[in-house]
Amino acid sequence: MLSNDVTQKSMIQRIEQMVTLLMEERPLFKEDLDYSEMVDDLAQVFQKNLTVEEFNTMSEKDLKERCSGIMSINLLSTIGSSFTPEEMAIFDDAIKRK
Repeated sequence: MLSNDVTQKSMIQRIEQMVTLLMEERPLFKEDLDYSEMVDDLAQVFQKNLTVEEFNTMSEKDLKERCSGIMSINLLSTIGSSFTPEEMAIFDDAIKRK
């Protein structure tokens, strides 16, 4: 159990460092995403889809790409959350035309 706690903390620290880096590099992430929620979301995704060894041996470049992709999807999911019904209709119409 203790090693599991240590592993968990190590994973969280690595994710925190990556989220901090990406938010510094991409201000839109920092502006529109919640840091703590992103760390929690990423930890859940990695725990669900990777073994501890796969996560621990993942290169920084690969981790950065994966985190960036997940954060981008989360950012895209916020589009429209503040739209008025009229703006949403315009957005829906624009999407249908593509």
